[in-house]
Amino acid sequence: MKKSLLVLVIAIALTSATADKSVFTGKIDYSFSFSDLQGNDITNRMASIVGREQHYFVTDGNYKSYDEGQNITQLYNGRTNTYYGFWKDKTAHQIDALTRTSQQYLITKLDKKEKILGYDCIAIQVDTDESTSVYYYSPLLKIDPDTFLKHNFGDWNRYLEATSGALSLKYIITNHKKEYVWTVLATKITKMPLKTVDFEFPEGYELRN
Repeated sequence: MKKSLLVLVIAIALTSATADKSVFTGKIDYSFSFSDLQGNDITNRMASIVGREQHYFVTDGNYKSYDEGQNITQLYNGRTNTYYGFWKDKTAHQIDALTRTSQQYLITKLDKKEKILGYDCIAIQVDTDESTSVYYYSPLLKIDPDTFLKHNFGDWNRYLEATSGALSLKYIITNHKKEYVWTVLATKITKMPLKTVDFEFPEGYELRN
């Protein structure tokens, strides 16, 4: 009996260890390109507003992003369920991540596949109040969706539920209201340990709401 219990405990421990290893912690680098609804390249114009790159760090219910100039652009703190957006003038705005940004969120599985950075990706389409987005993701690159259950803002929890926590390696957002197409493509994936303290509000920024 004791031997059986020992085997069971070891099995549970090994299963937990394997599950932890399957959850991604680290950085994904993305490049941006833009076009208008007629297909004309407007990347230079849009890059002056949102930049040309995103360096995205994620772990344990937290994430943050930097642009190509190492300016922080967004931060989500899971402990407080708070989202922060940052501007280049060293100011920031704060949003309660319980805030819902779209009433409509329709998911359609697509018969599309693409290989990105060695990952075989499948696709879904998401239709919201203002946009239609196609997301390419691999089930092998995922985070724990349960750590973002309260993240209504940007429909992040809805997306993670639809993909079982898988992160997108490419997405194409067609914003019908603002009339542009935004293509985001992963260029590098780096697994690395990250600490909770890395996702606190940064020094040197003034909070304005």
